[in-house]
Amino acid sequence: MQVFTFFCVESDGSVPRFDVTACADDSAARARAFELLDMHHRCDFVEVWRGSQRVFDVSAHAVAA
Repeated sequence: MQVFTFFCVESDGSVPRFDVTACADDSAARARAFELLDMHHRCDFVEVWRGSQRVFDVSAHAVAA
């Protein structure tokens, strides 16, 4: 398991919430990011970090598509 940090970024660039979750791999982390977008509708995207490395972003637009 790897520990990922998920930052929920709103349209004004603020990050009012974050989540720290252990995931098996990047695919599981991506699934968690989609869950967070589904829970927090004000987020435009989620930044996903593993330690000090930014791994990827997941856009709220990807959820709608």
